[in-house]
Amino acid sequence: MYFFIILIIIIAVLLILVVLAQDSKGGGLTGDMGAASSSMMGARRASSWIENATWILIISLAVLSIGVNVFIPNDKAANVQTSSSIESAQEMPAPTTLPAQETPAETAPAPADAE
Repeated sequence: MYFFIILIIIIAVLLILVVLAQDSKGGGLTGDMGAASSSMMGARRASSWIENATWILIISLAVLSIGVNVFIPNDKAANVQTSSSIESAQEMPAPTTLPAQETPAETAPAPADAE
């Protein structure tokens, strides 16, 4: 299960990077690169590739998140133990206050008359 959680984190980071690489006006990777982008991938292919990557990452993130949530073991024993410990704490009597301790001057014997 930890493998899937780590995979979800990696996909989320990749999704953030892909979304940040897009331009809000539709230029994306092709907007600032000029001629270099059209010679490498073509102006339309870069936008299409980023859009496809975004959709693939979104769908995989949703499927993995729902899948991990469905297969997490429902630990009812832990819930019962927690509620029983709360109930037992509520049933315990309130602690009684201890009597105030006397100071040593009050408990010391009275001095004997010297004659």
